[in-house]
Amino acid sequence: MPRPIGWIKRDPELGKLKIEARIFGNKLTFHRQSGRFENWEEFTPLEEDWDKLNELAANKFQRGKVQAQHLKIVQARGRKI
Repeated sequence: MPRPIGWIKRDPELGKLKIEARIFGNKLTFHRQSGRFENWEEFTPLEEDWDKLNELAANKFQRGKVQAQHLKIVQARGRKI
């Protein structure tokens, strides 16, 4: 399993959130954590989350940290490719 792609996001209602996009096989899921010792919960991403993930995945692909097949899954927005 590849390492998740993560970032920090500020939400007006929920506060500071850790966001991770996890790829397992051909499935892409988004998870968030509101506090250090809180549980990770799966959520439906917003458009800005997809944009951020595309940007980070492209940067990591350039540096050899993301495989081409995983980049395709991200660019297809988690749909079957």
